[in-house]
Amino acid sequence: MSDREVRVFGVRHHGPGSARALRRAFDAWQPDVVLVEGPPEGDDVLSMVGDETMRPPVALLVYDPDRPRDAAFYPFTDHSPEWQALRWAAAHEVPARFIDLPVAVGFRARRDAEEAAAEEPDTDADDDADDTEDDDAAAPPGPTAPGFALPPEDPIATLARAAGFDDTEEWWDQVVERRVDDTDLFPALLETMEALRDARPDADTPARQREDRREAHMRRAIRAARNDGHQRIAVVCGAWHAPVLTWDYCKRRGRASADNDLLKGLRRTKVVATWVPWTHARLAFRSGYGAGVTSPGWYRVLWDHPATATERWLASTAALLREAGRDVSSAHVIEGVRLADALAALRDLPRPGLPELREATTTVLLQGDAAPLALVREALEVGDALGAVPDSTPTVPLEQDLDKRCRALRLKRTAEEKDLDLDLRTDGGRGRSHLLWRLRTIGIPWGLPLDDASSSRQGSFHEHWRIRWDPGYAVAVIEASTLGNTVRLAAVTALAERGEAADSLPALVQLLDASIRADLPDARQRLLQTLADRAAVAPDIHRLVEALPELGRIARYGDVRGTDVTDVLPILEGLLERVFLGLPLASQGIDDDAAAALTDGMAAIQRILLLLERADLATDWDACLAALADNPSVHARVRGSATRLRLDAGSLGEESLALLVGHALGLGTEPARAAAWLEGFLAAGGLALLYRDAFWTAFDAWLAHLHDDVFVDLLPALRRGFSGFTRPERRKVGERIAALRGGGSTTKARAATPLDPARAARVLPVLATLLGVPTPEASP
Repeated sequence: MSDREVRVFGVRHHGPGSARALRRAFDAWQPDVVLVEGPPEGDDVLSMVGDETMRPPVALLVYDPDRPRDAAFYPFTDHSPEWQALRWAAAHEVPARFIDLPVAVGFRARRDAEEAAAEEPDTDADDDADDTEDDDAAAPPGPTAPGFALPPEDPIATLARAAGFDDTEEWWDQVVERRVDDTDLFPALLETMEALRDARPDADTPARQREDRREAHMRRAIRAARNDGHQRIAVVCGAWHAPVLTWDYCKRRGRASADNDLLKGLRRTKVVATWVPWTHARLAFRSGYGAGVTSPGWYRVLWDHPATATERWLASTAALLREAGRDVSSAHVIEGVRLADALAALRDLPRPGLPELREATTTVLLQGDAAPLALVREALEVGDALGAVPDSTPTVPLEQDLDKRCRALRLKRTAEEKDLDLDLRTDGGRGRSHLLWRLRTIGIPWGLPLDDASSSRQGSFHEHWRIRWDPGYAVAVIEASTLGNTVRLAAVTALAERGEAADSLPALVQLLDASIRADLPDARQRLLQTLADRAAVAPDIHRLVEALPELGRIARYGDVRGTDVTDVLPILEGLLERVFLGLPLASQGIDDDAAAALTDGMAAIQRILLLLERADLATDWDACLAALADNPSVHARVRGSATRLRLDAGSLGEESLALLVGHALGLGTEPARAAAWLEGFLAAGGLALLYRDAFWTAFDAWLAHLHDDVFVDLLPALRRGFSGFTRPERRKVGERIAALRGGGSTTKARAATPLDPARAARVLPVLATLLGVPTPEASP
């Protein structure tokens, strides 16, 4: 067999110029087998590439069904050379194969490394470094692993600098992706990469070893194709690998025996492959994709419209800016094209690239304002296109159920960010809400619940979400499939498992809230039983107080959704009774932080009781507050808060208030304790206190007797106490104290101040100018 019968086409992953040149080369040469750098496990689903309903961008997903978190994605889009090679093979009924090192090898190596690390505990920093190297060596081959496209030293950057380019992407764009004459492209790339590989230093690192194994496996696949009798073998791989995959290299240096030795003893694990939709955003470098490109949206335009890319790009930019409210006309586009062409000519470039288009956009379309370029970057340079896969694509049952639910609820999984306003009084609104909450429960945060001001205006029957589907959720769906074959069953199982593992009552209450929001009565019953069992033996009153506000809110929220939450009320009542009995003792001997948390919880409990409208519970709560307010052993801040809560509830008269305030702010009371009492008492604001003369008289007398140094020390606590007062309330407090002292209103005091005519005359010209009246004569 001659060297011409095996042709190696070194490409840039997702490069439109490489893809176009590859199609032309295939049409001219007509290979009878196509070998593509990629996971051999994907051969089982390669037949789907020819399906017309397969719409890139898509990704080949390979995962371990026993450990779904072990997964690798291999993305493709229209302008990916590998995709065009596979599509060409499907259209011409030519067999195609993936020839990279199996992903199963990397997964097995990772599992073995984790098991070894678990058996041998770390002893020093050197062990940690060794573990890191093992993890790197165990990384699966492919786009998700570092160095998929190029080695760490990046020879493309070296070539770009040698050509006088600071931007590697721009250099590659000009010499390869926008190249008009591509007849000698692949031989030139092969020669260039061969020189770069020969010049690199020798190194025995895990990354180099992994690279050697991958290339050995690809050479083995080439030999297998040759032995199968194929006459024209096309090999499509990353340009860096091309020199060591030629048939000449296989005969001279890459001997079969040496390759077999490299691959000997590699263990595998069981894996499954399927296709999933992908997005342009995940083809970008910034997503963490090692073989990504800077601007996949720009490359898509180069692929679809190579001859008119400049005009179409600026026209699309103008349309985007108009949608954003910018005034951009067709004349701007014409002038922008002219400027981009002129800049390319000045820089001795054959045609404009992205830097020229950005400058033309800023100068002409945006008139020097570069800020909106971020919008162009997101929407056009990267883009949010989401691909599609055929309905016959192998999926787990959970994915099938999710797709069915989305269709029934008319929720489309797109990469575009959208805001939803769900009316929970309608079947459709509740259904969408339930699905989004269930998905969050199983670790798929498709929707983000929003808590904005508009929701309060529209009432509690409305729920606001921001949704955006991330293709990476495909792995989360596979992981969650171990919990159940439907979204509902998986969510029930997830909540039950998390409920058993919860280590606190507040955590259990949060899970209970999730079960109600997701409309999962089975999970709710199990969580309620767990909550009742834990609450019955919980010794910490502080944690009970922390759990009560959310539990009370759950009762109200369930009513909004139409969910029956009557089974929550007995548990809530039982917890309240325990708190009423244990709170006086739990408020003694605690520090300031614990007291602050306790007073917040007490205020929340009072709001719960107002919501429940239960007279018996309100009476017990008032008795508890009275016991707290009268007990000198209770933390001063808790005593102050209890006094204020009784006052707000209307159960504390003027005489009782005067007595409590007198004890708390008496001259014999330690200043720090008095300040803590005030902090708890004032936390709810000042509106209800404005005309409580007993309090302000005692407070004024207490302040007047403080020593200056003590006052300075207490000032932070006093400021915290008054922080809940609005500015008008503070002003009225000052006026009230002045009136109690017999000085009358401060407003009247300011009005009684004599007017200085000379000073007043100085501002008259300014006022006259502002009001537009003739200038009065200024007084001397």
